[in-house]
Amino acid sequence: MSAAPDPAATAEADERAPTDAPEPTAATATADDEPRWLRPNLKLLVALTVLALVSRLAWALWLHHPGDYVFSDMGQYILRANKLVEEGFVWGQRHLAWQSFGTHYVIALIFKLFGNQPPYTPAAVCYALFGAAAVPLSYLLACRVLPKAWMATTIGVTALLWYPNLANTGFFLSEAPFLVAQLLSTYWLVRVIQEGKRALPAGLISAICFMLRPQTAIWFVFVLAVWLINRRRLPWVRWTQIAAIGLPLVAALFFSMWRFHQHTGYWAGVAESANMNFTAGRCHNIVTQAFKSQAALDHSVKTRNTRNGRRVSVPGLRALGHLDRRHILYLNPAMGHESIRFVGYIGDPEIHRGLRKVCLRRTGFIGQLRYTLGNISLQWFFARQWPDQEPSSRWVLPVSDAFRYLFQIVVLLPSLLGMGVAVRRIRTRPELAIIGFQILGSIIIAGIFFGDVRLRTPYDPYALILALVGWTWIIDAIRRRRQARAAA
Repeated sequence: MSAAPDPAATAEADERAPTDAPEPTAATATADDEPRWLRPNLKLLVALTVLALVSRLAWALWLHHPGDYVFSDMGQYILRANKLVEEGFVWGQRHLAWQSFGTHYVIALIFKLFGNQPPYTPAAVCYALFGAAAVPLSYLLACRVLPKAWMATTIGVTALLWYPNLANTGFFLSEAPFLVAQLLSTYWLVRVIQEGKRALPAGLISAICFMLRPQTAIWFVFVLAVWLINRRRLPWVRWTQIAAIGLPLVAALFFSMWRFHQHTGYWAGVAESANMNFTAGRCHNIVTQAFKSQAALDHSVKTRNTRNGRRVSVPGLRALGHLDRRHILYLNPAMGHESIRFVGYIGDPEIHRGLRKVCLRRTGFIGQLRYTLGNISLQWFFARQWPDQEPSSRWVLPVSDAFRYLFQIVVLLPSLLGMGVAVRRIRTRPELAIIGFQILGSIIIAGIFFGDVRLRTPYDPYALILALVGWTWIIDAIRRRRQARAAA
């Protein structure tokens, strides 16, 4: 055995078949005498489920009822959900194409079934259930991809205590439904990889994930690539399973684009907010203001008002402005001001395309690279969890910040190392590789647009799993080096 540790050699290697073993089949993959994954501890699973239900219901119904925090993004989701319930599907209203529609469709369904009277307690209960379901799902997923029972237990308990995702059950945002939908999608896709089972449910829930957050498309492309690379090693994953996964996703994509066209009159995506977000990521303006006339814009400039017109802000970017001016990631807007103002619709693709060209010309490659690094860093280091930083929720900000520092110190670097280990083992551990691609995909999206703690939190269960892989590799490397020195 070589003294130098192999980055791909983690603790799970001891329970895998040797390299000269015959290729597994679906039958041997599920054989009782030689499982390729951990069997869940049923008592622990029940305990995690009960504690998750109690804690999330207590949070959403008593400590932090989301119906008491209906403002900003939350207010818009509620507004659109109420509009859908009361008016049905009405087309040609451009503002309804501003955000991804999945979240307000979910809330509208809850309203239709249980009523839509403030403070929206039935919806609060559903959000608590979303958050609670994520805990046992995290444990079950860990059992599928980690080699030791204590590791899976650690993931389950940590998911139960993980405040960032608990906090999101107290706001009517996309995070809570996306968290559980993405976990279920990942779990079922892992089962497809390992057993060839649950393909159609995986496809259906994946379609819901896409409608909640269209940027997940990049991860589904990665999953397809993992299968293509391993298709000879996974004979139980046939084209029928791929079709069962892919067809709902394709249907979701076409419906989303058709809906967008019905509201905007042109074919170009799923949500017009992507145009503004892309501009913010490439220009580093905190605020975007759109005006109906040049006179209104001129008055805003003259009075230095950054809060009038049709206004949308990216508060996370403001955190970069609080850095030391000598810091390489210090906020340096390409347009020279924190606000970009223009006459026209705030999501107009042509206007934003022109703005980005100007920003690219002014900043150059190095400037854009700085922007990209700054965007990624916001989900880890500088931004605080929103909306916890708003006055109405600031009483929990110390807890939010404590978990932000915990993530930075204990999870971040080991999870990135674990991501590298997982992606490198794409041919031997494809189920672990798709977990690694979850984090890689989220980093790519953050780099292109911008990062934020709130946007990162649904990916935390995967980061926690990969952090254990990374810590295992670190400990194993230290042990190997010590053994090599002793042998010398």
